[in-house]
Amino acid sequence: MNKSEFLPFLRQSIPGTIWAIGLSSLLINLATSVIQSGSAVYLKAVLGIAVSTIGVIEAVVECIANTVKIFSGIISDYLRRRKWLMVFGFILLTISKPLMAISKNVSSIVLARTIDRIGNGVQASPRDALISDAAPKETKGACYGLRQSLAVIGSTLGGVFGMAVMKLSGDNFQLLFILATIPAILAVVILIFFVKETLNHKQKVDRRKIRIHDMKALGKRFWLLMLVVSIFMTARFGEFFMSLHACENLGMEKAYLFVITIIFNLFTTLSAFPTGKLSDRMNKINLLFIGIAVLFISDICIGCAHNLIWIWVGAALWGIQRGISEGIFSILISDYVPKDLRGTGFGVYYIIVSASVFCANTIAGGISQHYGESVAYLAGAVICIIAVAILLIFRRALSQS
Repeated sequence: MNKSEFLPFLRQSIPGTIWAIGLSSLLINLATSVIQSGSAVYLKAVLGIAVSTIGVIEAVVECIANTVKIFSGIISDYLRRRKWLMVFGFILLTISKPLMAISKNVSSIVLARTIDRIGNGVQASPRDALISDAAPKETKGACYGLRQSLAVIGSTLGGVFGMAVMKLSGDNFQLLFILATIPAILAVVILIFFVKETLNHKQKVDRRKIRIHDMKALGKRFWLLMLVVSIFMTARFGEFFMSLHACENLGMEKAYLFVITIIFNLFTTLSAFPTGKLSDRMNKINLLFIGIAVLFISDICIGCAHNLIWIWVGAALWGIQRGISEGIFSILISDYVPKDLRGTGFGVYYIIVSASVFCANTIAGGISQHYGESVAYLAGAVICIIAVAILLIFRRALSQS
């Protein structure tokens, strides 16, 4: 497809609801990336919290978020209404920003981060299922890729925004968190007025019964994919460890911690939409292999880094693998799971991610505390090798239609 055909393709093939979800994701991610990037350094530099404790805090709040996702997914399948669960989640995300700004101790920060992650958990599964409902079959990969690209553009802009505020305010974290509330409010407005459900509201809505048997109905390929997800996500330590490594060990100023956020989000943006387009035409499992390989190289670069340049290279590669893997996992779940169980499928995916992220951040925090962040990332590279082995074993089963 040449350049002159690209924008007409987007206008004709991607529904307005997808664009609206993408734009609201851009704004909410702009606000949320400020919290995610700044909270760990704030806890360490301002409040003097140990790295191992920060790892546990981040693991717990992410675990809470991903646990919420399975329930929001199941509820969205039952109610057959996805949008208003998203709105509720976005409102919680918005409330967490000013709450973070007024927090002065560990317990209040944990509360703010928990509300933020619960909000993220509530909206994630209904959002992914709504995209699947609204996306044309022939451009499903492009729709997921577009949503992810717009969301990550928001995270990238959040990094730029955070760096500018920190430089101009003399590292004023409270002001930064307050200002992050503004784009979050705009995201809620767009979601309410411009995102449309695909269900015909004049028709009677048949409630889907919630049954334990639905777990089996998700299918063998889905559960094999979840095995791969569980190993792969254990290798993906939170990006805040990159920021801590750069600030604590390589002398990067706190105001510039958002450079890492900008880099990995920029490269996620550059890789997400092309990956979605490629997935409509080529084998998705092969693309997943590429994603794992890129994460392996990223971990090696960060683990062996002796200056900031290698951290930045590792951050760029980390962003590329994120753009590849997250999009492919979403597309495969959409392909594998029956339409009336998509919310449940995404919810199960996120709770498995939750357990893996909890393990990853707890492991990384403990290793970092005793041996340094470099060793933690080298351990991540070893886990990547295990993930490739598991994917090779079940490749044929996952590729069957």
